[in-house]
Amino acid sequence: MKRLYLYIGLLFLSPLSYAQDVLSLFSTEGENAQKSSLELFNRYTDPLVESYKWAIGMGWNHTARPHRPIGFDLSFGSAIVFIPSSEFHYTVDDIQNVRIIKGNEKIPTFFGTNTTESVIGVKNDDGTEAIMPATKGVDIPIAALPYLKFGLGIYKNTEIMGRVFPKVEYNGIILQMWGAGLKHNLIQWFFKEKSPFDLSIFGGYTQTEGNYPLEQSSVSPVNDPGNLTFLTRGGDFELIMSKTLPLLTIYVNSGFIYSKNTTKLNGDYRLLQDETKTLNLPEDRIVEESELRSWKFGGGVMLKFGLVFLNGDYTFSNYHQINVGMGLTLK
Repeated sequence: MKRLYLYIGLLFLSPLSYAQDVLSLFSTEGENAQKSSLELFNRYTDPLVESYKWAIGMGWNHTARPHRPIGFDLSFGSAIVFIPSSEFHYTVDDIQNVRIIKGNEKIPTFFGTNTTESVIGVKNDDGTEAIMPATKGVDIPIAALPYLKFGLGIYKNTEIMGRVFPKVEYNGIILQMWGAGLKHNLIQWFFKEKSPFDLSIFGGYTQTEGNYPLEQSSVSPVNDPGNLTFLTRGGDFELIMSKTLPLLTIYVNSGFIYSKNTTKLNGDYRLLQDETKTLNLPEDRIVEESELRSWKFGGGVMLKFGLVFLNGDYTFSNYHQINVGMGLTLK
């Protein structure tokens, strides 16, 4: 069963399972050179980090109507983030003491082309220059976050919700996600009789963790390339309005998302040729830490056939996002 979950995860999260020689970016020397290395790393990974900071706030709701007590739904779905074409590459012109020695001046980001032959030069603090190949992309324009989700009606038009992608481990890759939320129907406090539509407020928390093996540095081989680990977590707060018809529910939402990502390298980065030296990494090995605070707007539809439903919605932001799901529901 765990292997099945992993295959499902890799189907949707295939970009993250791609090992890349990012360690060579840190084959520099000195404090200023380290800042340049970190900037190169962050420009390479920024689109990936940004996509998952958005993705954890998607996919919670397909209707504003909470279940009645003991009513429930169980579904499988995925939040899919489309990467803008402008995020497929970056330049180094504005990074101090960094230059392109040869090749294309547009360097692939994580989602960019996998065919670059560019070579980057970074000036060390002692005046020498560290020379390294530009990292390649995976040539995939989307990122996705799959999940299993459930909802359970409790009291006074209130529903508790949860979602999970169970922890799986295979060949060093570890994936897991969990979240919890609460939805409450506000419209009941304004209409004594049946209301023409549903209006609910929702709050949820999601946490995603990943661990991926790294390739050995081609420039400065180390004792153990180790792993890249990331932790993305945050809250999603929404106001949802929906109209339920016999076979169709139309819904719109507006809300605020807050998320934070921390990326860290874990390995033995002492150089093989001289174990008194290490790659030019921060002492805490944290190579990226960033937050997202943004409003979001979206809408979608749910089709219901007996106990089975299908849903899809779109969220407007800097990154185009859709969410799709299917499952069983019993009011």
